[in-house]
Amino acid sequence: MLARERVLMALNHEEPDRVPIDLGSTPVTGICRNAYADLLACLGLSAREIRIADMLQQLASVDEDVLQALDVDFRPVTTNPPASFRLQVRDEGDRESYYDQWGAKLSRPKAGGYYFDYVQYPVKESTPEALDRYSWPDPDDPSRYEGLRERARALRERTPYALVGTCDLGTDILARPQWIRGYAASMLDLAAASDFAEAFLERLTQIAVRAWSHFLDQVGEYLDVAAFYDDLGMQDRPLISPTMYRRLVKPRHARIIETIKARTKARVFMHSCGAVGEFIPDIIEIGVDILNPIQVSAAGMGDTAELKRRYGWHLTFWGGACDSQRVLPFGTLAEIREETRRRIADLAPGGGFVFAPIHNIQDDVSGEKTLTLYRTALEQGRYPIG
Repeated sequence: MLARERVLMALNHEEPDRVPIDLGSTPVTGICRNAYADLLACLGLSAREIRIADMLQQLASVDEDVLQALDVDFRPVTTNPPASFRLQVRDEGDRESYYDQWGAKLSRPKAGGYYFDYVQYPVKESTPEALDRYSWPDPDDPSRYEGLRERARALRERTPYALVGTCDLGTDILARPQWIRGYAASMLDLAAASDFAEAFLERLTQIAVRAWSHFLDQVGEYLDVAAFYDDLGMQDRPLISPTMYRRLVKPRHARIIETIKARTKARVFMHSCGAVGEFIPDIIEIGVDILNPIQVSAAGMGDTAELKRRYGWHLTFWGGACDSQRVLPFGTLAEIREETRRRIADLAPGGGFVFAPIHNIQDDVSGEKTLTLYRTALEQGRYPIG
């Protein structure tokens, strides 16, 4: 069975020959640079310069030979950085830093620093004037979409893989203010129920809608999945109350999804880490087709059999493969195999499941463990399950 056929059957809640497998088709189903280097060695593949797909998270761009070795069924289609922006990492003594296209500064220590953290935020004041002065990214910049139609068409016509589209300005309506204002300030803005907070979210939504419109005008006919991201959960509870979500964020998520579905037949993938069980009926209502990453170590998310029973006919679960906070980094190979087998048994029956790591595979995960994870998926993910 071709990869695209397998994926479409799973997304239609049918059982293909095996569970579809993802690694690296999105910035939330990837693998960090050092873990990737170790995986290359475990696969017996040649050492090479590792390309970085996401500077903040230090994600590797997964090479085609690795995708084929792991039987990955997806390939990414992503907007370009604008021609006017060049990411430059600066030396600051014992640290290195860069500014992103939103004007925020990120930094990490050279010794022992795996990832970059936000350290300076461009919007200092919670006033309408501050939003007017801020230099917003331009979603109408044609360089963001240049060449995408040709790239997506070539992948569609010349490969058997399912295509996942990511629009970099089309996501993070709730999360982005944390990176432009700072976490504490953005939460206080929301709690104050201020006109500023609503205006901020509205500007982000307008940018997202325009960006998705341009992106899908180029590639919508070729995509199988359109992915957007916005964290709603913490480890032990929702990030904001369901009431606040329904008032401030849900209507804006709905507008983005309406924009996507008006321009493509692709299924809508939504990423949110953490304890998001209270939001699942809401995201189903606004048209989300796929939920990622099913963080089984978060409150209320561990009973994957119950999640499947309650929501499995409404949502495809993309992730949930193995507890990424405890079992994958710290468990034995036998524990990884058993955890992965159990999650597949819970989530895969009847289709509606894509195997992927729970968020990105971190740098403390050995190549042997990553390989065990994916080999178990191939062994245990054959239908009929069990």
